[in-house]
Amino acid sequence: MRKDIICPNCNTENDCRELSKEELLAIHCGNCDAEIGRIIPKNYLLHDFYYFFLNAFIYALVICSSAYIFESYYEWKSISGFIFLFSIYLASIALHEFFHAFFGYIFGDYSILDNGYLRLNILKYFDDVQSFIFPGIMILFFGIFLPGAAVYIQTDNIKYRLYKFIVFFSGIFSQVIFLYFLLFLINSNNLFFSKDFEALLHVAAYFQLILLIFNLLPLPGLDGWQAIFSLIFPKIGNFISRYFSMPSIILFISLAIFNEEFSFFISDNLDILSEKIGINYDLFLEGFEYMLIFDVDTFVVMKDGLLEFIKKL
Repeated sequence: MRKDIICPNCNTENDCRELSKEELLAIHCGNCDAEIGRIIPKNYLLHDFYYFFLNAFIYALVICSSAYIFESYYEWKSISGFIFLFSIYLASIALHEFFHAFFGYIFGDYSILDNGYLRLNILKYFDDVQSFIFPGIMILFFGIFLPGAAVYIQTDNIKYRLYKFIVFFSGIFSQVIFLYFLLFLINSNNLFFSKDFEALLHVAAYFQLILLIFNLLPLPGLDGWQAIFSLIFPKIGNFISRYFSMPSIILFISLAIFNEEFSFFISDNLDILSEKIGINYDLFLEGFEYMLIFDVDTFVVMKDGLLEFIKKL
């Protein structure tokens, strides 16, 4: 064990030479009693990373199996196409939250290990059923899934603001990795797959681009907001996020769906950006049909009816 640990709260130097490395132990400051570190035996970390690789294997197995079934069995295309896209979506969200947890852990928040956030288990990142209600409605009618996934970082355990910024910003590494890999498959000349499967790849890549941009938006509760306010006014940022995150996100999504000017502004810029990185929008539209549980005509009728109802209020 290291010779001493300086408490970030009261700057007291704590002698830790006599502490054993073989026992799981929280280290508290002898002066202010704040937790200043943990002794974590290697077998505890190995246990969590075993589950990390197991869950990563499960995601890969589902993605690859659904891709194989999509290409091999025409009669299963509808369901296998949806499973392929949805499993990539979930895997990227799980990895997104893992990156938050990983950097939170290495920068001093040891509660990450207690909560199982390093295991890449998608269920660990959801609070309760309410995390699925609004996202479930979104995917049912619009084919877009934005679940309330999160890891709860005890930022008081992280000493420097720059470290906190990295923790909040790090989640988008997942979308960068998935987007790069999908674009590699799309542009590869050595791999052969059907036009329909190529359309699925363009949909998956477009989703990663949306997630990347969406998480960088300076909206309360999103990574962009948290990263900015971790550097300047963290207490104000946390307060606003606590009470205004869901209303602000719902308002943003509602404007994107029902306000034509705002919707065109977003879609036009997304189209320009996606085209620059190699995503074909026509192929995206073809593949997107596999994400729609209700067909487009049904959605248009329901949307027009809802708009008429709103105008009458």
